[in-house]
Amino acid sequence: MARHVLSKKDMKAFSRKMEDFGLWAGFLESAQIEVEEKKGRKCFSVNGVIIAVEDGMLLPSVELLNAVKPSRNIISVDRGAVPHILNGSKLFIKGVTHLDQNITRDSIVYIKGPDEKFIAVAKSEESYDILSNMKEGVAATMLVIGGKDPCQA
Repeated sequence: MARHVLSKKDMKAFSRKMEDFGLWAGFLESAQIEVEEKKGRKCFSVNGVIIAVEDGMLLPSVELLNAVKPSRNIISVDRGAVPHILNGSKLFIKGVTHLDQNITRDSIVYIKGPDEKFIAVAKSEESYDILSNMKEGVAATMLVIGGKDPCQA
């Protein structure tokens, strides 16, 4: 599939999905969002910067998270967890410093480092109630990692 600008119909569908994630921002309204298929994934970009990838589900890029700064579904981590996350490891509860109370099992969560920058998009393994009482175990599985092209398989 060649790269092309989203049609008005596709733009509405894309914006609805991003609103569901709490990630729609005013600057996207006037942007020309392009889509291109790479290795079976649809990659959405603005001015060459990937903002989302769709591979069975639509996921925001870390670049978009840092531009929009979502306020929900956030898991903050300590410095020790960051290099492991950036290498694609699962997030263990011991590295978690803060959990959003709205997190449900299998929800999309945004991982924030100690410097307040987002570093990954993940899937929560449990709800807030369970995660907040865990002493050990996996809190989330990485889906999109900062510094890595989310459009590469």
